Amino acid sequence: MKRAGFIYNRLVAAVLLALAIGFACGGCASTEPDNVSSRPWNSPEGWQNGSLPGTLTQPR
Repeated sequence: MKRAGFIYNRLVAAVLLALAIGFACGGCASTEPDNVSSRPWNSPEGWQNGSLPGTLTQPR
C-alpha cells in the first residue's frame, strides 16, 4: 500500500511540474495586431525613475 501511495505522489508531482513548465514557457503575448498599447511594456512608470518626492529632500 505504501508503494502505491509513493507512485501516486510522484505522478502528481510530475504532472504539476509539467504544468508549471508549460505555463512558464507559454508566455502571455498577444497575436492580435490591433491590440497595441500606447506605452511600451518596458518603459518605466513615473514612480520608477529613481528620484525621491520633493518633500523628502527639502531641508526643514
